[in-house]
Amino acid sequence: MIEIKLIKTVAVIIIIFLIDSGVYAQSNSKYSALSKYRKWGIVAGPVLYNKAKIYPQYGDYTFENKPLWGFNAGFEYDFYPDKKWSFITGFLVALEPVYNIRLRIDKDDIYSYFGEDLIDSYKSYAIVSFSTPILIRLNIQIKKDVFINFLSGLKVMWFPPGGSDLVLSISNEDNSETREIFGLKLHTQDNMFYGSFVIGTGVSFAMNKILLKSNIIYVMNFQNTIEGEYLFDNLLSSPSSRGNYELSGNYLGLLFSVSLARKKEKW
Repeated sequence: MIEIKLIKTVAVIIIIFLIDSGVYAQSNSKYSALSKYRKWGIVAGPVLYNKAKIYPQYGDYTFENKPLWGFNAGFEYDFYPDKKWSFITGFLVALEPVYNIRLRIDKDDIYSYFGEDLIDSYKSYAIVSFSTPILIRLNIQIKKDVFINFLSGLKVMWFPPGGSDLVLSISNEDNSETREIFGLKLHTQDNMFYGSFVIGTGVSFAMNKILLKSNIIYVMNFQNTIEGEYLFDNLLSSPSSRGNYELSGNYLGLLFSVSLARKKEKW
C-alpha cells in the first residue's frame, strides 16, 4: 500500500511538472548564472544501507544486524540546468550489500576448550548493480551563485539473480569432530529489475569553471533486494533456532556531482 501511494504521488508530481513546463513554459524561471554549464555531470558519493531485519520462527538465538556502507558512481543528465524546473536522468553503478552481522554463541553451546563465548562478525557484498533514475528537480536561487534544490522521482535498477551462503563450523580440540553451528542462506529476487522511490535535497555552487552539487537522497525499494533464512543448530546445550532474513536495500546517500562550464565560442 505504501508503494502504491508513493507511485501515485510521483505521478501527480510529474503531471504538475508537465503542465508547468508545457502550458506555462514561458513562466519557468531561467537563471543566467547556470546557463554556461553543460547538461552532463559526473556523480559519486557514499551511501549507507539500512540494516537487515530478522524474523525469528523458533528458538532463542538471533544475531545483530548492522548498517552497511556502499557507494554510487556514474553520470547524470540535467535537461534544463539553468531553469527552475527540470528533469534529471543518468546512469549509476552501486556496490550492493548482502549482510553485515555480529554473532554471539554461549560457551555452554560450544566445545569447552574455547573457554568463553564465541563472538565474531561477518560482512559480504554482492556484485555491482546498474540503475537509471528519472527525477524531477526544483531549483531555487538563494544567493548570486548558490542554489538549493529539491528532487523526487523513480529509479530502475538492474541486479541479476544470485545467492550467498555463510556457514560457521567449529571442531573439537583434536579435530575428530566438526559441527556446523550457524548457517545463513540468502538469495536475490527472481527478477533482474527493481523499482524504487527517490527523494532528496541539496545545494549547488556555481563556480568559475564548474557547477558543484551536493545532494542528500533517500532511496526506498519497492521490494527487498536480499531474502533468506538463518539456522543455529548442532549446539551442545541449546535447541535449534531458525528465522527469516530480509534486506530492503534502502539507503541514505550523500552524492556529489560536477558539471563543467561550456567552452566560450571564439568569434
